[in-house]
Amino acid sequence: MEEISTVLAKQLPQEIIFEILLRLPIKSFLKFRSVSKSWLSLISSPLFNKTHVSFTLNNPKMTDFRLAVIASVSKLGRICNIYNMGFEKDSFFTVVKHSNPAKSLSLSAKILGSCNGLICLTSDRFTLMLFNPCTGNFNVFPDSMLKDNSGGCYVRYGFGYDSCNEDYKVVKIFSFPRAEGRYENMVKVYSLKAKSWSTVEGFNSGNINGKLGVFVNGALHWEACYNYCSSDSWEIVTLDLAAGQYGKIALPRYEDEGIYWTLGVSRGYLLACCNYEPKKADMWVMKEYGVEKSWTKLVTMSLPVDRRDYILPLFVTENGDEVLLQLGAELMQYSSRNASFKRLDFMSGDFRQVQMASYFESLASPHI
Repeated sequence: MEEISTVLAKQLPQEIIFEILLRLPIKSFLKFRSVSKSWLSLISSPLFNKTHVSFTLNNPKMTDFRLAVIASVSKLGRICNIYNMGFEKDSFFTVVKHSNPAKSLSLSAKILGSCNGLICLTSDRFTLMLFNPCTGNFNVFPDSMLKDNSGGCYVRYGFGYDSCNEDYKVVKIFSFPRAEGRYENMVKVYSLKAKSWSTVEGFNSGNINGKLGVFVNGALHWEACYNYCSSDSWEIVTLDLAAGQYGKIALPRYEDEGIYWTLGVSRGYLLACCNYEPKKADMWVMKEYGVEKSWTKLVTMSLPVDRRDYILPLFVTENGDEVLLQLGAELMQYSSRNASFKRLDFMSGDFRQVQMASYFESLASPHI
């Protein structure tokens, strides 16, 4: 392989080599950095990294999806390893364990989201981190803190990419409880390019139920609820990262006994899961972004007996036959072909808390 690549490096124009490398598995062309100085320069260039991410997003059949997992185990504290779970055709997935990405990842680490192959995490109480599991590169930057939080508040995060300004952004929402179940929300946005936090005005939504924003189509999405007793009280609140504008998306119509909604993303599509605990859960996909009529029910899942766990959609196969989801602290595979759940054991122990995020392998840099 090295001999062939050396010959190609000498005989082919740089433009052809560029196109060939884009179509290779990422592990292959990472090895080619040692072929020549010109190949190293090409593969390490911001243009190649940006083009590779765009090419991968526009060619989903070539995308190699993974899953990052951080877990807390009873009596052992938080295990901050990253697990790669490849979604294969035969066994659906394979597991490869990564070591702790950096010493900066403390026992308080939490996954806040993923985008373009980068994972955003809390590294301790006062800093955040962008980490690329494929290259091992990471970037630590300050979190946004309140000077006076004596009244208490709920905190929501989101992470995504502003393609217009070529900038990664972290969103932090401080929700302050007010009278009659109302909330006053303050929204701050960190720009990786500007290396600073700013406040975004005009956010007057109700109770943000979702802890983490879901990034789809240039915007972050949180499930919000205005009245838990009403079947028409749920909706999706959005924040366009480029324009800094808020919006709303209606959820699919659901039965009156619907308890709560959770959001996810799979292969670039927005997922919504309506939980009717402890009976069942409906999984929906928005096939055409922003078009409410395009909401399509993928599957109705009958839940395991007496399960009252938080359900989070993580990944759906292209044909919709297999669904990867988080059920409480467990990773589960649901097969619509035989309406069955299968627990996926990725590590041993009694879990207190588990965070997961799907991503794809890329050369995206956590630095701008």
